[in-house]
Amino acid sequence: MAFEAKRTDLAGRIGRLVTNHGVLETPYLFPVVDPARQVPNLSKLEELGFNGIITNAYLFYKRNLGQVRSIHAELDWKKVIMTDSGGYQILVYGGVEVDNKTIVQYEKEIGSDIAVILDVPTGSKMTRDEAERAVYETYKRGLEALPLIEDAKQLWVYPIQGAPYLELVARSAILARKLPYDIYAVGSPTVMLEKYEYSKLVEIVAIAKMHLPPGRPLHVFGVGHPMVIPFLVAIGGDLFDSASYILYARDGRYMTEAGTRNIREMSYFPCSCPVCSKYTPQELLEMPDNKRTELLALHNLYVLAKEIRTVKQHIREGRLWELLEYRSRSHPALFEAFNKLKKYYRLLAKYSPLTNPGGRAVFIYPNTHLYNPRLRVNIERAEKTALRDLKDKIVVIIPAYRKPYNKQEEYIKASTKAAGSEVKVLIIHPQLGLLTAGTSSTYPFYQHEGRIWKESMDPQRLAALIEKVAKRKPRLVILVKAAWLSNKVAGRVSEVLKSRGVETVICKLDEISSLLPR
Repeated sequence: MAFEAKRTDLAGRIGRLVTNHGVLETPYLFPVVDPARQVPNLSKLEELGFNGIITNAYLFYKRNLGQVRSIHAELDWKKVIMTDSGGYQILVYGGVEVDNKTIVQYEKEIGSDIAVILDVPTGSKMTRDEAERAVYETYKRGLEALPLIEDAKQLWVYPIQGAPYLELVARSAILARKLPYDIYAVGSPTVMLEKYEYSKLVEIVAIAKMHLPPGRPLHVFGVGHPMVIPFLVAIGGDLFDSASYILYARDGRYMTEAGTRNIREMSYFPCSCPVCSKYTPQELLEMPDNKRTELLALHNLYVLAKEIRTVKQHIREGRLWELLEYRSRSHPALFEAFNKLKKYYRLLAKYSPLTNPGGRAVFIYPNTHLYNPRLRVNIERAEKTALRDLKDKIVVIIPAYRKPYNKQEEYIKASTKAAGSEVKVLIIHPQLGLLTAGTSSTYPFYQHEGRIWKESMDPQRLAALIEKVAKRKPRLVILVKAAWLSNKVAGRVSEVLKSRGVETVICKLDEISSLLPR
């Protein structure tokens, strides 16, 4: 296998992609390289830690008049080279002066490590019928290329088209999985990125991911801004590419993890990379254009490299969700993307581990924690365990407020007073739900950091949890007042339960004995 996932969190993963000129660790971003006017030079890219680049095989073909030359020798680059086929030129100019078979054969002969067939991008201006024709034309070309690439040493990429029409993206992905390509890719995101329509891009990548083989890496073309990378990794993106680092630099634009700034509007650089540590915005503005462009491009590359490392570290720690929560507050477009990502909770849960062997605590924030698969799936499982074997029993419910919950004074005393097979003691937490003593000392119920937020003390939610207990037909449900379950909160819960026809006794700890059988 050319690709192997080593660590996963949500649908994101750290993996190894093996090519003829080295191994790439995913998530990975390929800087787009233009041999005719590359800034900064490739040795500088290598110094920054980039061991793979992407360039355009179609432009290479035109500049060399179709003559086959080793692309590694021409670029003087001994590491991984990915080549695009001219699809971007089709998107921008409507066509290219080469056919699919010719460019596929050329990519083979020039020695690309990763190569793309000549797809037909749908872009954002096609009608649905035009986009549908592009999907099937790309599939036709994918079939056409198979005899040419079956003996190839390269890894071959099949682009998923159909955006922005979600049903066509799904159809394209279903067609794609029939073909034995090494890497799949999501095409045509450029306009969505320019308009900050990150939520649409997250959904398109999610739809593609849902229908593609899980063992193959997924490339997202044209994504080169650090602010959206964590969200796309979380939903399943493994590989990215972009020329944004240099395109932004030529316009005086400065990348940050929360957006892009124009240096003409800046007094200070918030970054501590070698460029920002040495120069001020004013000093860059006073430089010749070419020098300023090079330094801004270097800064942008530093930021991109840092963002990829940040995402990897959060995957390794099992805290990618927490990174998304934090970043989603830095820009409205990211908040919208985060809300869209929550819609695909089941997809995230499918890939995300439910434990954390490293022992790191999961962070709990109100309103979003139930979308974190590490929490939600475990909460659902713990609830099922808590609701077992309650029929005809007396159920005593203790509020949780200090870990481990089964070591709380209230729990120990209630358990002692309630000894016997006809009494069962449960724990209730406003965010983590219903627990047994056994689950309260396991991940994530013991290994989490959070507070009992006021927002979590929703009488409707608490009543709904207790109502689930009542539906198991216990003889009696006793809710013990303590800590956050004050008289005020308990009274509101009682009112909600009564309105639903559920009778529950709410009492203090020292009153339990009088309610239990002797």
